[in-house]
Amino acid sequence: MRALRTALTPVLVLAVILLGGCGRVTGLLDRVSLFHPVWAADGWVYYLREVTSTSGSGVAEVWRQRPDGSAEEPVLTRAPEVSTCEAGLFSFLFAGPGGDLGVGLECGWDGTELLSYSPADKTFEPLASTRFLVDAALVHGADRGFVQAPRECGPGGIQLLADGKAYEFGSPVTVGGTTFNLSGGDTDCESTVLARSPAALGDRLFFITAPDSLGRLPLPPEVSPDDLTWHLTEWDVGSATARFVTELPGLADLAVSPDGRSVIAAVSSDHVGGVWSVDVGTGKKTRIADGARAHDPSFSPDGKRFVYVEGFKRLRFAKAR
Repeated sequence: MRALRTALTPVLVLAVILLGGCGRVTGLLDRVSLFHPVWAADGWVYYLREVTSTSGSGVAEVWRQRPDGSAEEPVLTRAPEVSTCEAGLFSFLFAGPGGDLGVGLECGWDGTELLSYSPADKTFEPLASTRFLVDAALVHGADRGFVQAPRECGPGGIQLLADGKAYEFGSPVTVGGTTFNLSGGDTDCESTVLARSPAALGDRLFFITAPDSLGRLPLPPEVSPDDLTWHLTEWDVGSATARFVTELPGLADLAVSPDGRSVIAAVSSDHVGGVWSVDVGTGKKTRIADGARAHDPSFSPDGKRFVYVEGFKRLRFAKAR
């Protein structure tokens, strides 16, 4: 009899789950996705966590984790209500002013609110109100920076952020003898290239761009961004000059080290993945982490380590070399 009960136990457990209703079964099939980790000054790594069930898409929440894995907890389970975005959703995170957390709220189909969140005080401060954005990089506190905004010419374009608003670059950028528009405006697509992943330090802006997208925007359906050649590019705001630092092995997200000497490129293209460290001075790149798909790198405050997301499934930590 004892042997019979043992044999029936898995069957009974399955029957209880099935009889418990669809919600119980759906819970077993939920998919947890992680996005946009930010290694903040308080030592925690903040990130967006979204649970998607078979019945539809989920809603992102802000969580945080200790780098040693000793603690993990939710921080914000719903987006704050602000006057211009009463039903906003968490869209992306970025490094905020003074070591705090920057939060991007999606407001409808065409608006984004940028806020600074203080984990110590649990308060929000408004930073900017713009058109729809997918990323932001602040410099010199919160008074200005750079943002990534999709436009009619393509999914990637870099804009200036000043006085709480996003502006297109006033003049084209010339790199390696090629002149193009960086912002990806809604007109004159023939002079625009794809540009994305802004990372900034002081007056230096780093981003990736695909020069071979010039004159081809918007890309036809048969051409994928993975088919393009991507370059890590540095733009000096003071002199308004730009240069190609190195060619990257694929589509990448960037993070610049606190000393400005290196840039980490987390590559997520279909044909290659992993994390590369690029010496800004020489352009030499070294693969420092393997992985099928790497996204959203963030340096520790001391620049000795970094965190990134692997396949939108887990946080990975590694030493910066």
